[in-house]
Amino acid sequence: MSQKLLKKYGTTFHFASQFLSPTQIDACAELYGICREIDDIADLNEDSLQAHQTLSELKQALKTHDLKHPLACRALAISPMINMDVLVELIEGVMQDIHEVNLQNEAELMQYCYRVAGTVGLMMCDIFDVHDPQARHHAIDLGIAMQLTNISRDVCEDANMGRRYLPASLVGSLSPEQILNPDPKQAKRIQNALKYLLKQADLRYQSGFLGLAFLPIRARFAILIAGLIYRDIGIIIKHRNYNVWLPRAYTSKLRKICTSLKGMAALISFKKYHHYQGHHNAALHRGLNHSPGVHWA
Repeated sequence: MSQKLLKKYGTTFHFASQFLSPTQIDACAELYGICREIDDIADLNEDSLQAHQTLSELKQALKTHDLKHPLACRALAISPMINMDVLVELIEGVMQDIHEVNLQNEAELMQYCYRVAGTVGLMMCDIFDVHDPQARHHAIDLGIAMQLTNISRDVCEDANMGRRYLPASLVGSLSPEQILNPDPKQAKRIQNALKYLLKQADLRYQSGFLGLAFLPIRARFAILIAGLIYRDIGIIIKHRNYNVWLPRAYTSKLRKICTSLKGMAALISFKKYHHYQGHHNAALHRGLNHSPGVHWA
């Protein structure tokens, strides 16, 4: 069932997962399915109090390893085992979506991105049995980069749900209605914010790719492909001059195949994907709390 969900909703990750072993595919698909169900509790439940209660109960079940809770039981059964504290962080991020979202500054945005996506990078490290602290720092960066790309692509879709992830420090106190129907000055402010956020995403894609050397070879290729395809979405937005009022940006299957071939050539050609070079830049985690995997300096 989880693999069907991955194929239907996570097209990029499903495409990249084909390069993994069957055991890795099963574990990744199950993790995706669990994260999808957690998202749906927040997004599809019209009763915000009920959604909050349901997620609070799940958090408690994860903390106490309560096998009687069906979703907690599934999470605890993933092998290799994922860190439940990290999954709790993800739930904390999703719970922010239950209420009105109007982020105020970049630190709030990065903390949100860490919770809903950086944590996924950490849990993928668990699945691939990678526990080096440096590797996990880079995994957080790749997750945050992907989430920044998501936010940049879905500005109008989020506004339709009453959410503004673009921080007020970049766009002012724009309402969702103003985002959907901006005047020229407001539109320019939004476009400039997207230009800045996608630059921040690029810095984190570069850092995320540096951490590939820690992964098993098949996982190395799959994660590189997923990252490159996601980064392509940002490139499409850039080529549209950051006009998010056009139809939703996406990568075609042909473009995914071309990106995969380029990724394969890069994996063969560049030593940095096989031998770790350099160090993690702690400045990329500025604004994040003392949370699992964060590079605090």
